[in-house]
Amino acid sequence: MAASPQAAGELIQSAPTAYRVAAAARRAPFGTLAHPLPIIIDSDPGLDDALAIALAVARPELNVLAVTTVGGNAEVRHCTLNALGLLHAYGRSDIPVAEGAAGPVLGEIVRATEVHGETGIGNTRLEPSPVAVQREGAVALMARLLRTHAQPVTIVPIGPLTNIALLLKLHPELAPRIAHLCLMGGSIGEGNATVSGEFNIYADPEAADIVFRSGVPITMIGLDVTHQALLDRDSVVALRALGRASARIAAELTAYALDRNMEWSGSATTAIHDAVAVAHLAIPGLVAVAPYHVAVDITAGPCRGRTVCDGMPRRLARTGRAATTDVGIHIDRARFERLLLDAFSSLP
Repeated sequence: MAASPQAAGELIQSAPTAYRVAAAARRAPFGTLAHPLPIIIDSDPGLDDALAIALAVARPELNVLAVTTVGGNAEVRHCTLNALGLLHAYGRSDIPVAEGAAGPVLGEIVRATEVHGETGIGNTRLEPSPVAVQREGAVALMARLLRTHAQPVTIVPIGPLTNIALLLKLHPELAPRIAHLCLMGGSIGEGNATVSGEFNIYADPEAADIVFRSGVPITMIGLDVTHQALLDRDSVVALRALGRASARIAAELTAYALDRNMEWSGSATTAIHDAVAVAHLAIPGLVAVAPYHVAVDITAGPCRGRTVCDGMPRRLARTGRAATTDVGIHIDRARFERLLLDAFSSLP
């Protein structure tokens, strides 16, 4: 019997590629209670960045050495103040914050203030941090930590990749000290800043190109998986019910994002993109990944900022390319939401 035609107006999730790559064993490290994973978060806070930072400091499997900031969701000065204020709200003002690049290595500055608000965190006002930003910049702080830490450090870039590209260019000798880059950015399928480009990549394609060609091990947590990591109005109610100051902040930020999504697309959910990259390093079985070769389009045309992902073995063999990047393809939404609620139940 022939399938029924799709009802007019019914939403369908299109498949990102014709060839479906099978999930494979992850290559990213993960922390344990006995051996917390040392990480640096490079961020542009940011509605979802705020929840990602909370998850990172709450999970005992992770040891956050520093938070560095980059211009992206808002101007870098706002992102830096947000990082300081969020860490203070989460009871972790001891984690150093250093400010990084205000804009891309090449081209015009792109911001996402229409999504995140002028300050990056909607209408939320944070209590000022009692500590100041580090006098050394983001790249200098990352380089010092990579150089002096007892073991290689995993970096979690959840904003444009400008700081990471500068680190690799200015300190190429430290590349072996980067255990892994677990980044939020890119997409197998459509973008969000443009039909081709996901925002973090589109904001600085040249930097992303440097990073993906660096040879440093990479996991790309792109829109294909983060659009499965959703919160809704019930999530906001659950956050508020925790009765914690940090959870109130998260509820405000999530409600703001939900209002924007409902206004623009009629969606009753919002994706917490950046927290997925953090969760992947704390919870081994949460995110399924598949191996791809990833190239970044740095041309000036309509595909600028696109992450061109190829996972077809025959085509890769024909072109002599290797699928060296793990790309997120699936996450358990319910488990992800529980992780976030658990995180905020343990924060101030």
